[in-house]
Formats: sequence, C-alpha cells, structure tokens
Amino acid sequence: MDPTPDPGTGVTIGGMQVRYLARSDATDDAIGIYGMTLAPHSPGAGLHRHARLTEAFEVHQGELTLRLNDRDVTVGPGGFVLVRPGEPHAFANRGDEPVRFTLTFTPALRREGFFEGLAALAAEDRLRDEHAMRALMAAYDQEPLAGFAGWSEVG
Repeated sequence: MDPTPDPGTGVTIGGMQVRYLARSDATDDAIGIYGMTLAPHSPGAGLHRHARLTEAFEVHQGELTLRLNDRDVTVGPGGFVLVRPGEPHAFANRGDEPVRFTLTFTPALRREGFFEGLAALAAEDRLRDEHAMRALMAAYDQEPLAGFAGWSEVG
C-alpha cells in the first residue's frame, strides 16, 4: 500500500473536517495523524477518555478550547496539548474563526474507522443516539463521560 494517502482522503462530521495524513494501516497501527478543521462554533468531541490511546493536539490557526480533567484551556497557534490515557477531555471551537490543528493518536487503533462511524451517524442525525454512540466508542477505545450533547453542540 502507498503510505501517503490521497490529499482528499478523509471525512466531514458536521462542522469538523478530518483529513487523513498518516493512516493507521500505513503505520502498522503505531500512530495515526489527522489534519483537523473545526468551523466556528462547532463541537469537536464531548467529554470522554481513552484507556490506551495517547492523544496530541497541535493548533495551527484559530483557538481550540479543550476541557482537560476539570478545567478549560484555550490553545492558539503554536500551542500543543498532550492527553495521556485515562485523562478526561473534550474539545470544541467556541470562537468566530475556523480552527486548524493536527490531531495525533498513538497507538492508532484504526482511528479512521471511528471518524467514518461518526460521519455516518452525523449524516443520519444520530450523534445523540446513546446506543449507537456507545457501540462506536466501545470499538475504538473511547469511554463517554458526560452523555452525547457535546458531540452535536458546542458546550
């Protein structure tokens, strides 16, 4: 397989565009790297945690608001946040400008499948469907911590 994905490869989930930069299948599932764009006033992910995944955010444009454990942090261009396994976190764009950032997962745990599942649920207006969201999250090392409103509206 060609390790470089087509530049257009990815999905759109509401106001979030995900572009696959380094797919899990090209890295033997060691790492997944994704170019993310969040439209103004868009949710990214509701409060959750991962048992195995380490997640990293590097902001390139705009301001990304993250909920880390019990506090909110706003990260601008050049900012970097590392989320260790087990740490509760969420993110959203609460501002008036788009946010561009790189999102990295290690190990990748086939993360593209999670994004594609979210995109399918969003297309069916089912991001608040608790059964469907729990099933998707369980398959990709993700535990919801505060319901599912944060996946479809900015908190």
